[in-house]
Amino acid sequence: MDKRIKIASYIVLCVFGIFVLRLWHLQIIKGSEYKMLDERNRSRVIDVPAPRGVIYDRNNNPIVRNVLSFDIVMVSENMPKDPGALTGLGRLVGVEPEHIKRLARASSNPYEVVNLRRNVSFEEVARIEARKIDFPGLQVDVASARGYIYGQTASHVLGYLGNTTPAQLAFPEYSNVPRQAFIGQFGVEKSYDGLLRGTAGKKIVEVDALGNVIRFVKIQRPVRGEDLKLTIDINAQMEAEKSLEDKTGAVVAIKPDTGEILALASAPSFDPNLFVGGIGREAWKELINDPRKPLMNRAIQNQYPPGSTFKTITALAALEGGIVTENTPAFCSGGTYFGRLFRCWKEGGHGGVSLHRALVESCDVYFYEIGKRINIDLIAKYASALGLGRPTGIELEGEASGIVPSTKWKLSRKNEKWYQGETLSVAIGQGYLAVTPIQMARMIATVVNGGKLYKPHLVSGNNIARPESVVELNPEYVEMVENALVGVVYEGGGTGRAARSNIVSIGGKTGTAQVIGGAVRGKLLSDQHQDHAWFIAFAPGYKPEIAVAVFVEHGGHGGSTAAPIAKRVIEAYFNPPKPEGEEGKQGEQGPETQTQGTEQGGLNEDGQLKEDQFEEQQNSAGD
Repeated sequence: MDKRIKIASYIVLCVFGIFVLRLWHLQIIKGSEYKMLDERNRSRVIDVPAPRGVIYDRNNNPIVRNVLSFDIVMVSENMPKDPGALTGLGRLVGVEPEHIKRLARASSNPYEVVNLRRNVSFEEVARIEARKIDFPGLQVDVASARGYIYGQTASHVLGYLGNTTPAQLAFPEYSNVPRQAFIGQFGVEKSYDGLLRGTAGKKIVEVDALGNVIRFVKIQRPVRGEDLKLTIDINAQMEAEKSLEDKTGAVVAIKPDTGEILALASAPSFDPNLFVGGIGREAWKELINDPRKPLMNRAIQNQYPPGSTFKTITALAALEGGIVTENTPAFCSGGTYFGRLFRCWKEGGHGGVSLHRALVESCDVYFYEIGKRINIDLIAKYASALGLGRPTGIELEGEASGIVPSTKWKLSRKNEKWYQGETLSVAIGQGYLAVTPIQMARMIATVVNGGKLYKPHLVSGNNIARPESVVELNPEYVEMVENALVGVVYEGGGTGRAARSNIVSIGGKTGTAQVIGGAVRGKLLSDQHQDHAWFIAFAPGYKPEIAVAVFVEHGGHGGSTAAPIAKRVIEAYFNPPKPEGEEGKQGEQGPETQTQGTEQGGLNEDGQLKEDQFEEQQNSAGD
């Protein structure tokens, strides 16, 4: 009997010892690990992206601001696995089930809050709040979103936002950016993303076993991004965009004495508000498959022959090289021979002309005669010095370099020597030449300011008005060319008469760049074969304050198509609309998301949630 009691006692002691050892293992050895799991089961750390800085134009008019946004979020581990439940969630939040699966797979942390949809309407919020009990962990989050006040206006300057990509997250500058945060992907939103983005915060919330938020525990408030003041004049910018309506082309306006960009428009354009809540797949396909390529910034990315606008450079090179003087004559009968017939645009010819009249009436024969006598490398020297053939360095991605041909260039690119007959084509802006609209705007700005080559820039205060280089130009020759360019607009026979203004004197040079040559040019051709239209301009005629380049793809003649656009942009700059009228326009132009201003949308003047709105968000999270 005693033996059986002893055996039973030993068994009890062994079992008790096993329990003690197990408890010791759980409490001591694995204690910290299980404590962490317990904390994870009852609390969540949620990233809070910082409101981005507001973007203003040069006159302190806001053009991009933050507006109130309702986002639909869900904890990754609460994503339904059952196909039926997944379909039901997709229907409720308006997202394809496959997209929800992709979001869940992309999340490496099961406790990460995944953003299913951004910037939903009040009606959708009400509908989701009524049904969210069926989907544990589903929440409506209050945040700030981007509002582009003028819609498509300046879209190629401002750019748009998008989710961080895996490639971007690998870079150190994005190490503190929440994975689902929106960052700049294009335009100044991308170029100055680090400045505009600010520093993300965090909030800790307590949740129940189903993932529903019980209470707000703690918050580390985000630090709002810095504001950005652009050099853009919104009045000139809007006029440039309006003038390009239904056209394909670009307008660039620049201050000759600083390099500040006053307007930079590319058409067709796009509405960056499409990207505010994350652009849909169909909308994105429509944009990238559009044959007119609205995402392309033609002001800096496309390069074209400059046509007769280049005669400005040819004239300066010929004057500086002693090839001609102001009074050097030539006779235009409609063409000249140099191995073959080089025709003037005016079939009957211009008769006897000097340099001044040749620029005013854009006589091709006069510049062909220069081309017979001038060295291509002398033209290349001044074209390069005036900023052609290389990127300007503006703070936007994808800028093209253009082409300035020379003997060295042709030898290296084509392994051929240069022929003098090719110089005749270059002298009138054809041949191998290729330029961008922004290069032409900087070129004419440099000519009229006396030779100071400034780097174009879009952000105010970032650049000291100090030229990159100074082109040695004889002031007398500059004055000769300027006077002739004013004559282009105001003298009889001038090709730029459509740019005449009653507000300010304008000087300019027309250009018509051939797309195809030969006898068929201009006869029953499709739109894709029509000539390109150019006009470069400055105003006022004395001590210019603005220089403009206008390019219209397949627009025909520069004098009839591009010159009126330059006039409208210049007049908008010198004669802006009254502030009262402009305020009314802003309210009418904004998209639906823009009707919620910083005062009406629950955001304070810093673009963050107002104190009462923020607390309401936290307290209502457990409803």
